[in-house]
Amino acid sequence: MALFRRGNNRGDDHDNRWTDENGWTTDRMSDGTIFRWRVRMERIGNILPEYKEALEAVAREEGYTYREYVAWAANLTDARMNDTRDRIRNGLASPREAALYRCWLGARLAVHEVQYRLEVRPGKFIWTGR
Repeated sequence: MALFRRGNNRGDDHDNRWTDENGWTTDRMSDGTIFRWRVRMERIGNILPEYKEALEAVAREEGYTYREYVAWAANLTDARMNDTRDRIRNGLASPREAALYRCWLGARLAVHEVQYRLEVRPGKFIWTGR
């Protein structure tokens, strides 16, 4: 049995999140700052070797390619990531779950393109980021 259930249930996403036709998912931070992100799979080579090794092993166990598994991890909802983080902080997660969470974070950092909406003058906004 897989350690983590897969699926496309987006019900735990924020109500103010939306995705446009170019693949950007836009959301708000708790302070109201608007940001957007998208997955850039061409950056998969930027995943650190120790994370790559673990992600490849889990992907094989679950019957997925490395690329498919990284795409899945990159698209995990904030609610899912926060729930896993909280389980780790509260001592409820297994060592394996904690290690995978760290790998997911590394993979997301590598393949996410993130931009922040900045107001450069009243009513005029730009997107900036990495």
